[in-house]
Amino acid sequence: MTKILLEALLQILVLIPFAVIFLKEKTKVNFLRLLIFVFCYVVYQIFLVLPKINSAFDFIKSSWNWDGKILGIIFGIISCLLFKKYFRENDFFTLKQNKKNFKPALIGATVIVLLSTIVWFLLGKSEFNLETLAFQISLPGIDEEIMFRGILLGLLATSVKDKVSFLGNPGILLTAILFGFMHALTLDRNFSIDFDAAYFFQTGFAGYIWGWITIKSRSILLAILSHNFSNFFGTLSTMIK
Repeated sequence: MTKILLEALLQILVLIPFAVIFLKEKTKVNFLRLLIFVFCYVVYQIFLVLPKINSAFDFIKSSWNWDGKILGIIFGIISCLLFKKYFRENDFFTLKQNKKNFKPALIGATVIVLLSTIVWFLLGKSEFNLETLAFQISLPGIDEEIMFRGILLGLLATSVKDKVSFLGNPGILLTAILFGFMHALTLDRNFSIDFDAAYFFQTGFAGYIWGWITIKSRSILLAILSHNFSNFFGTLSTMIK
């Protein structure tokens, strides 16, 4: 538990000073949003690993973290209900799409699926496994998009500036970097830092596109769908290679 907690704090606290710099206004409510941002991410990380820490939460005996992802979704829904008032201006929990920007958002969603499939095909190889495909087409996209593009991006989009020179939308950028850190910045058993730069850029880039899609469409629906299809077709391509 200590390693998971320190890992989550390491991943997120390095970004908070930049979030403070990019705040629209240095108000109490915006600082509270950043505090909620940290709280949701850290507790979310704990929920994801609960089945590994305590067997009482390990209902589905599998090599894939079905239980952790389900718990992550549950925590995401609870977080939405508890903190929705803090990102009401950027509430992406809707099926309704922004008609004005739906077409570019759909194109972006399609492109990231194609790119992911090509990259996975070129870099990976695995044995055919139905459970793996079932997992990749379902839970990761729902779980991660609810938290990253629903809760975390919603909080940042409400509290930080909409655009910064040379950086674009800082809310999208910071959540994308955090998404990359979650996958690539870890601590080993000796609490030494492990950082996979290639995996960071791969997941961070995908996270940025899903954030951009969410802002454009004003909904996490396309991000969820393209995330799951990216995982599914990417994984499938490594199996048929």
